Amino acid sequence: MRRRGVAAYGVSMPSSDFASHDPDFSREQREQCARIVAGLREIATRVVRLSGSLHDLSSAADRVESLLASLDGVTQSRAMESYRFAFDLDRPNDVLPFNPATGEFNPVAPSLEMSVEGKNVVVHCAFPNRYESAPDTVQGGMVAAVYDQLLAYAVMVAGFTGPTLSIRVDFLKPTPLNEPLRFEAAVDSIDGKKYSVKGSCYRGDEKITEAEALILGLYELTLIGGDRG
Repeated sequence: MRRRGVAAYGVSMPSSDFASHDPDFSREQREQCARIVAGLREIATRVVRLSGSLHDLSSAADRVESLLASLDGVTQSRAMESYRFAFDLDRPNDVLPFNPATGEFNPVAPSLEMSVEGKNVVVHCAFPNRYESAPDTVQGGMVAAVYDQLLAYAVMVAGFTGPTLSIRVDFLKPTPLNEPLRFEAAVDSIDGKKYSVKGSCYRGDEKITEAEALILGLYELTLIGGDRG
């Protein structure tokens, strides 16, 4: 098999592609996309332990390159919406499906079980080995990236969205790999269009990190579902 360099896969999509989607894309098609993403997540976790003979590694590399080639026909455009200025209180995982920190359909992101409980955004997750920094510890920047998006989601629950002006994360304890964690985030106060948001992460009952951010609520959102009474 002819080897292809990394540059062969580095074709970027135009920015206009962000807003494109196929309104007729079915639930069954979406489920197959989820299977692809789940497989890519598992590949990313396994490759942190690459080893083996030259022959076995070469054979595995050939199969990975064949996999990449097989995706050419199904990655020419976006079918699912990237964002629609709406927040589904019943399905918060759907809000930004390709976000690199929290996106259900971005294999870079960890798998998150996200829910809205009153005014709180609650997430249950475990970080697998692909996020390792120090031994058995999640890389701090990944924790901060998850917080950045979850705190923004808390503002979305309030019906607004906009850029993060500042964020601070305090690492009280190491964030462990492969252990159940719970994140919580909620708006703490509002000053005009500036939303002060706070969040915490727990391992069991132990708080291991906490964060606060200032987010500018420039744009009003449509809230879907949930109990807003």
